[in-house]
Amino acid sequence: MKTFFRTAKSMLLGLCLAACTALSVSDALAADKLILKDGKVIEGTIINEVEGYIWIKYSVAGIEQTTMFEPNQITKIDRDSPVSPAAAVGGDAGDKAPAALNGDPIKPGANVRPGTPKAAVITLGETRDDKQGDMVGIFMTAYALDTMMPMLEEEVGSDGTGVVVLRFNSGGGALLEIIKISDAIHQRYKKKFRTVGWIDSAISAAAMSAHTLEELYFTNKANYGACTGFNGGTFKAISGPLLERVLYMMERISAQGGYDPLIMRAMQIQQPLSCTRLPDGTVKWFGDATSGEILVNRETEILTFNAETALQVGFSKGTASTINELTKAMGYNELDWKGDDQEGVLWKVCKAEKWNVAYRKKAKVDQDRTQEYFAAFNMNIAAAASEQTREGRAKFVNGARRALENVKAMVRNNPNFILFALNLEDEEAYKEFVRVQEKRLRDLMK
Repeated sequence: MKTFFRTAKSMLLGLCLAACTALSVSDALAADKLILKDGKVIEGTIINEVEGYIWIKYSVAGIEQTTMFEPNQITKIDRDSPVSPAAAVGGDAGDKAPAALNGDPIKPGANVRPGTPKAAVITLGETRDDKQGDMVGIFMTAYALDTMMPMLEEEVGSDGTGVVVLRFNSGGGALLEIIKISDAIHQRYKKKFRTVGWIDSAISAAAMSAHTLEELYFTNKANYGACTGFNGGTFKAISGPLLERVLYMMERISAQGGYDPLIMRAMQIQQPLSCTRLPDGTVKWFGDATSGEILVNRETEILTFNAETALQVGFSKGTASTINELTKAMGYNELDWKGDDQEGVLWKVCKAEKWNVAYRKKAKVDQDRTQEYFAAFNMNIAAAASEQTREGRAKFVNGARRALENVKAMVRNNPNFILFALNLEDEEAYKEFVRVQEKRLRDLMK
């Protein structure tokens, strides 16, 4: 029986340098030279550039290959010609990179041909910027998905030909948001767009939300799973009726995504799991460790996929760490990626994604300052109550009103703060809360 490990791996995209000697080409098309920080010199043809990342075609022992190098690997670039010939790309005409204009590097979505499907990337969670966050329910919400939908319809269309890539980067969060997100994706997004998941990290509630997607692609360092639910008060794993409800919920979501429910069950509880890949390419799953040819999960473990293991058992549709690789993995020669280039982002940032990033940043500020809002409100209320004159009270009432407006703005940006920050049951309870506080302020000015 084959076995595999489920630890996440970090692998450089396209890293195929097995020897430590300098590599070069001697064919007539060699026109560009990369000088690497480790002393290697790569001679060949640069076929694409994105934000400092270089794709270069070169030969080793007469065998052509294309490799991507990251900016931090490169010391210098020598170019013998400002535009790499299209013929140097190789493959069919549809696979060739478009020629650069005026020496400018080609980026995904530039100079696309008429009729090319439109596409956009939406990030769900962010862990690399401390001004944002990744928690499901605060930074990754159904509310945000629904708000972005009209923007995406405007940018990529709504007839099903447009592609929306949901890039997951989240360590989990609130169980109550899972069904809302999965319903937004399954019932609304899938009807308008070809909606796919691009997994960088999807743990716990994030993986459970992504499970409604039939198409999942992993980056080289991706991880997906570890979906055991925990009680927010005791931090103990959920059990009993609550666990049964969550397991049932994930059976429903598994059906939406076309996955055997045993997969998610192994991610939630210590469920042994094995599978066999059949000759027709399908996979048969077994709820034990011995019936299948591949051991997927031992009975004492909680399942987490990485890029290698997800691909081995057919859970992911492919591994892609760049937007160009993702384009190819989805079966396109090119896509019309909508949006603008932004420093440090390896795909175009569309209008909906710009709103999405601003939404997360505001939610982060509100999350960090929630207690400050409440403290300011209560302090000003107390100070106003101690003042004997209406004029004296006015200054503090205005301070309390500003603090209350901050709370209201927080909820407008993310309605989930009604529960997470105010500990109120629903919108009606929130409206009553606001009504009571505003009456307090009016009464102080009588």
